[in-house]
Amino acid sequence: MKSACVLLAPGCEEMEAVIVIDVLRRGGVEVVAAGLQAEMFEASRGVKITPDIGLDALAEAKEFDLLVLPGGLPGTEALRNDDRVRDLLIHYFQSADKTVGVICAASLVLDAHGLLEGRKFTCYPSTAPEIQGGTWVDERVVTDGNLVSSQGPGTAMAFALKLVERLAGVETRMEVAEGMLFEG
Repeated sequence: MKSACVLLAPGCEEMEAVIVIDVLRRGGVEVVAAGLQAEMFEASRGVKITPDIGLDALAEAKEFDLLVLPGGLPGTEALRNDDRVRDLLIHYFQSADKTVGVICAASLVLDAHGLLEGRKFTCYPSTAPEIQGGTWVDERVVTDGNLVSSQGPGTAMAFALKLVERLAGVETRMEVAEGMLFEG
């Protein structure tokens, strides 16, 4: 069974976190929602989220097939400033058999660590001018090697389905989309 770790920080964008977790699970992916802290926190729109586990307790964090960073502020800033997240990202980008998914402002985290150099990516359009590395593409979901990026809350479903496709195949992606009555 394929596996994914979704990194959560206080102030993350709840749609980008919860939709991804839900859709991946519908696609048969084992998902762990790992918080920078283990306790319940408030997301960007006031929704309270409780991680499955705190990042410090997640000894196998480097062994997932997929690492996902939702956007939202100040969640993205917390992810960008956390050395544990930086180390995980570097490990995942160096592993050809692992995938990194970022949505919305989370591309800022990759840029802060020089991980967008030579890559095509997308992010929330108003965030793009802040990013120094890589080539921004104005599309809902962009794939470049082991990086899958997306623009924002409104693209979270398409993003999550692309991640299902990467891990479980096109047929599973189509089944999950059909089961949710999602066209796109």
